[in-house]
Amino acid sequence: MHTFLYQLKLLLRDKTTIFWTMIFPLILATFFHLAFSQLNSNEAFEPAKLAVIEQKENQGLQTLLQELSQDNDDQLLDVQYVSLKEAQTLLLDEKIDGYVIVNDSLKLVFQDNGIAQTIIQSVIDSYLQTTHAMTSISQIDYQGFLSLVQEKINMDTNYFQSQNISSLDTTVVYFYTLIGMNCMYGGFFGLKISSLTEANLSRQGTRMNISPTSKWQMILTGTIAGFLCQYASMIILLLYLYFGLHVAFGNMLSYILLLTAIGTYVGITIGNLIGNIFRFHENIKTSILTASSLFLSFLSGMMIVDLKYIIQEYIPVLGYINPVNLITDALYALYYYPTFDRFYVNVIILLVMGLLLSVISILLSRRKKYDSL
Repeated sequence: MHTFLYQLKLLLRDKTTIFWTMIFPLILATFFHLAFSQLNSNEAFEPAKLAVIEQKENQGLQTLLQELSQDNDDQLLDVQYVSLKEAQTLLLDEKIDGYVIVNDSLKLVFQDNGIAQTIIQSVIDSYLQTTHAMTSISQIDYQGFLSLVQEKINMDTNYFQSQNISSLDTTVVYFYTLIGMNCMYGGFFGLKISSLTEANLSRQGTRMNISPTSKWQMILTGTIAGFLCQYASMIILLLYLYFGLHVAFGNMLSYILLLTAIGTYVGITIGNLIGNIFRFHENIKTSILTASSLFLSFLSGMMIVDLKYIIQEYIPVLGYINPVNLITDALYALYYYPTFDRFYVNVIILLVMGLLLSVISILLSRRKKYDSL
């Protein structure tokens, strides 16, 4: 316990590591939010505003307009029934995009040209083409007309069970990748632990190596201390993303906490492994760890979101050995997939990866001997 508390205090006093693992991800998340929230607002779809002057009843057109103006995610039109004079006034005041006069024929009136006007024109054109085709068929072959109506009824029958999930938002991949990257930043604590347990790298390591504590105990207690520090940073980041920036994670909080815990453990083991493999100065090791984390995040779609899907399609094995991609993909699976199969596959691979890296780090560390202390 004394060794654990000693290492925990040393890690918490490292202000540089605390900044990169706790403060920097919050800053980056804020920048992502500022960039992508504006992007999403620009892409938001507004239903086209249409006024209808019904001088003669047209039941078919009424049904179509009612269907297209229902208040849901697929709403295409915003329809209101007014008089001709009211419609002209609304159009001049730019409160509507256009109006249609319903009589023996349909007459569209616009003031400007744009996307909304194109939508209205397309709806009316499609309606006129359909009614004209149905009328022609019924006049030429009444039996064929009945067959066509019956076929349309059969086509409209829903043979599938729909599941209500949120619409696809590719920008969440950037935030998911940020979580994966911050898990890898746990490697800074792992790197620090390797310095604290090696006599030739720090004075603290010298004091610990002359103590009666075994090497594997020092690594174990250091890993636990580093895990607690980094996992606390992860929880702060998740709370900020969920409550502060309203990033979509679904309702799987327990699974997300499990995933980030395993991801944090993998990040610490990677840092520990880099510290034990390379004989460079600690600053060089830190640069190697930083570059590795950024490169893995890049391959997972942090800079170019399409790169994640390109790798998944053409080099899938690269995605399965990239811990940042595994974390991102597991979060993505939790949010968009109805089952947990894909999530569990990613978690198991991460866990095996972490255990394997831990064994290698311990073996490398135990082989180190010193001529004198």
